[in-house]
Amino acid sequence: MSERPVIDLLLEGILNGDDRIFETVAETRAMECLDIRALISTTTSNAIDLDLGLGLQPCEYVIPIFEGPRAWLMSRHTAVQSRLENGRSLVMLDYSLGFDSNFADKLKALINGRNVGQADRDRVTAVLKLKAINPRVQFDVVPFLCENTRLDRDDSDNNRPLETLIAFYMLDHLDWPAFLADSTQFKFDTDIGELRRRLRPKAENVLSSLHSSSEVLIQEARAMGTQALLLRFAALWQTHKGDRKLVLRDLLDFSIFELGALQITELTLIWRGTLEKQVMPFFGPLINPSVKTLKSSRGMAWDLTHLRSLQDTARKSAYGSFFIPYFVSLDERWRDLLRLNPIKIMMIDDARRAICFGRSMEVEFQFLINQVMSDHAKAEMTPTKVQERRLAARSLDRHAMETLLEKEKRTWASNLAK
Repeated sequence: MSERPVIDLLLEGILNGDDRIFETVAETRAMECLDIRALISTTTSNAIDLDLGLGLQPCEYVIPIFEGPRAWLMSRHTAVQSRLENGRSLVMLDYSLGFDSNFADKLKALINGRNVGQADRDRVTAVLKLKAINPRVQFDVVPFLCENTRLDRDDSDNNRPLETLIAFYMLDHLDWPAFLADSTQFKFDTDIGELRRRLRPKAENVLSSLHSSSEVLIQEARAMGTQALLLRFAALWQTHKGDRKLVLRDLLDFSIFELGALQITELTLIWRGTLEKQVMPFFGPLINPSVKTLKSSRGMAWDLTHLRSLQDTARKSAYGSFFIPYFVSLDERWRDLLRLNPIKIMMIDDARRAICFGRSMEVEFQFLINQVMSDHAKAEMTPTKVQERRLAARSLDRHAMETLLEKEKRTWASNLAK
């Protein structure tokens, strides 16, 4: 491959306001744009509201991955419709809410009638009302299932993932109008005990299939690779005494030459979270080393992996629709970090199953990367090598990531003992 992917070029043109790029693409690569969809965040009042129309944005525990608050949504479907309807078009939106395992546990406890604190009860109820009001809101169980499948695989007596999945299946049998009228009650279409028994075999089969699911194994590999990156960051922060540019330079080398993929999403958040003199609390366990760092880094890695999962969800489409993912978390440190640098622009090439993002400070970060990247790493940034790494990132080798993670753990333990 001698040419850059066309979505990369279009993203660069939008970020830099370079009309020459659009002119060149229109003249030489127009056919490649046929299956491209785009979402561009804006404050313009006549753009599409990404807030579900339900006042979602003010909910502190619900995190949008897009900057918003509104967006322009473009695809061949909207283009044709706009031509036929004097500049107007309809866009189908599917809203997806993903959950971390802690929030999922609270939801499970509430549905099963267990004791839940009032604050957590209010959070779960508010999220359930979103689905009750808007049937296009979908609950995405993949994030917490991927995180907890390992627990079920390693210990068959651990019923936490199974009970949580059953609780989510029970929502398909909930009387939603009755819930809206009185959110303190959960009324199902059958006896609750009988419903659990009936749904149990289905949930057991799903969990069993996930043990060897390629999607779960890739997510686990991602989490391992991300934890290795975080541990390397922690070591470099001590080595370079908090010099952010040196840390970023070496993390770029680590990503390219050891992980085999340039972890832009994770690196962007690391940079943004350490940009100010006061480092974001999310990274506290890494810059303040202790015996708890290894355990903390695993949870942090899964948080970042969930973000990747949401970005994968945003790629989906049903008959030209756009998926708008949100993430629900009880971790205030994680929510604060995500809100610092949301996605401003998303470009999707459905024909080539490719996607790229521009975050709110993308131009500044790309300039910084070019400034600090080692010559050795720059030599690996040809279009061909970039594409090879992107393809490899789609099917990470779990064993390779596990080996790399164990190496970083040993190095970390050795440094801590000094």
